[in-house]
Amino acid sequence: MSNKTPANTFLARIRNRRSTRSYLWLVYSHKMRSDLILESNQELAHWLLYLEFDAHIVEFWIPTASDLYGDQVGGRRTRPDVMAKNADGVLEWHEVKAGHVDEVSSSEQIKLQRELASENGVLYRLFDQSTRVARQYELLPRLRLMHFIAVGRNQPLINHVQQTVLDYVHQERAGTFGGVLQAYPMLASTHLICAMVRLAIEGVVTVEIEDSTPTQHTAWSLRDAS
Repeated sequence: MSNKTPANTFLARIRNRRSTRSYLWLVYSHKMRSDLILESNQELAHWLLYLEFDAHIVEFWIPTASDLYGDQVGGRRTRPDVMAKNADGVLEWHEVKAGHVDEVSSSEQIKLQRELASENGVLYRLFDQSTRVARQYELLPRLRLMHFIAVGRNQPLINHVQQTVLDYVHQERAGTFGGVLQAYPMLASTHLICAMVRLAIEGVVTVEIEDSTPTQHTAWSLRDAS
């Protein structure tokens, strides 16, 4: 029997990493239906802000050390931090950096990645502190929302609950988390919130993000609502 569980893989990554100057995060992605190991706080923030909850991103994956992308002659190669496909069907390369990156005097790595992305018909996107600072307040609320995803991950009734909530949001089109809880008092509140967060990740609804999110007053709305 294989012992490559997410926890064992995570522990192995801790033992083998060369630097201890940043955090490692083991998270579960509902969008990708898989566990992820994120190697810094910056990657965690990127996942929460620009991948998991971004309705324009359909799927994404984190390349392994052996996943190198290069030019047609097989010379220059690079490994972006994240590969993603957006709703327009365009492939994206994401590079996530700590601090601020000067676009004019960017590193050779970034210049090479831009060139290779262009040659491969890929959209190159660079994320640094300037892309995160204005949305910093969203991180803890979104992390709390992901807690409900983790709680409901292996619950046998969660798909049924999500279908019930989906019918509800199409009927109501907008409301609050408290309204959902009041509509279905016979269902577990954690399951109901999990279902709503799933729908947010799947791009069905938008959820208002405030410092205190989630609360009974947290607002939601159907994405196609006029």
